[in-house]
Amino acid sequence: MGQLIPPKLILLNQVTLSLEEFFNMGQRICQGAELPSSTPIVVMAEQYGEDMEGKDVKVGESEYVTYLEDGEQLMNLLQRLCPV
Repeated sequence: MGQLIPPKLILLNQVTLSLEEFFNMGQRICQGAELPSSTPIVVMAEQYGEDMEGKDVKVGESEYVTYLEDGEQLMNLLQRLCPV
């Protein structure tokens, strides 16, 4: 069996819980998987106003909230955070 490659990013879809609770969950995942603290955590916001649609907001050292307009926006954010 091959060697596992650690994830370069944690992507979470906000459902029910607050953004803060999701960022805490992402940090627990990073700690449990022994990932660097610099591993980006991206939360896709569940509900937001029209004024936020299409925006990506950095809210911490490596935490981001994306207010999706479309899938291309998400792909662009992921490529910026995890260049090949």
